[in-house]
Amino acid sequence: MMIRQFIFAVFAFIYFLAPQKTQAQETCEKHTAEILPLITGALNNNEFDKIAPLLNTLQASCGVTEFGQRLRILLLIIDKKDSGTEIERYIGNQLDKTFVQRLDAADRGDFAQQYEQNKSIYNFFPLRHPLDNLIKIRARALLSSTNYSLNDRERDILHLFADTDSPEDEPAPQNTEQPKSRPQVYGNRSRSKLGYVPLIGVMSPLGGANKIFGTNFMFGFMLMSSLERKFIFEGGFNVRINANDKNIAYNYEGSDVTINSSATGFIGGSVGYKIFDNEKCILIPKGILGIDITDTGITESVYSDGYYDPDGYYYDGGYNDRMVTINNVHLGLGFSSLIQMKNKKYVGIEVAYHYAPYDASSKVLTPIQSNYGTAAFFFRF
Repeated sequence: MMIRQFIFAVFAFIYFLAPQKTQAQETCEKHTAEILPLITGALNNNEFDKIAPLLNTLQASCGVTEFGQRLRILLLIIDKKDSGTEIERYIGNQLDKTFVQRLDAADRGDFAQQYEQNKSIYNFFPLRHPLDNLIKIRARALLSSTNYSLNDRERDILHLFADTDSPEDEPAPQNTEQPKSRPQVYGNRSRSKLGYVPLIGVMSPLGGANKIFGTNFMFGFMLMSSLERKFIFEGGFNVRINANDKNIAYNYEGSDVTINSSATGFIGGSVGYKIFDNEKCILIPKGILGIDITDTGITESVYSDGYYDPDGYYYDGGYNDRMVTINNVHLGLGFSSLIQMKNKKYVGIEVAYHYAPYDASSKVLTPIQSNYGTAAFFFRF
């Protein structure tokens, strides 16, 4: 009996409920395509009284949508009406996160393809639509206008709509009622996006003997994953200038030679975990893994045969110079502290311990210290 009921329910969904859902989406897409130009024209001409009825018609077909709520809030603020309830509804339904995801998708080079593959996710509202830009312009105008006394919630939501990262840069109005509780608005897109991290610092051996590499300057560039997640991933490179180093005995093709390294490059990354984040300050312990490539000052000529490329062109062979390097694994443990600046970017300091066995290769004849410490200063853009 139960099996028959289950089969009946499946058939009912396939033949009745599923087609209804598809039909509802088709109706929503059709009405959205018809109404969007009307809303865009009305907002462009400042005919605000025409927009609310159009939004009501659209909501009847599609339900509550992100851009519909965005427009309702904007119109309430323009009309100097209470927008608190609509802002609470916008945040409560996590439409702020939906909007940030929309902004990120619109920034991509394949935004058109992204929209075509996920129309329903974007409420059949094309990415980079002129209406998005009109709302952004109106939001920025409200923020800079002296005719409006905006409360904190309105300022926060308008900064989100305007796609600005610096709410603190705007002077706060003097005679505004402070709300008892402020909803969190996810307006800082720099946290959620890929971060670009240039860094400078010093690397120094930690105790012990065999200090072939002394305290040296280093610089580098890393890519850092979103700060909205607990796990933080980084990848990139840094270069240490070996200005304070000693000579190294090295076996090159069976002969013992003396070399002096000018630089060491690191290629790798790290995995960190946020143990503290109040947005203004973030603390991240991390594990480091990579490869060190140390210059020996030796170059050798290597012969390569001629070859044909896929298009049939022939390239002559010959001798090419190649650098001889010392390569070794690089492990470490680090701790980063990031402080948010006024422009919502981050500045940070990282201290770390590094294990780099430069003398692991049988060709390196001089014992070399393997334990190092670093202190680095960096920006996250």
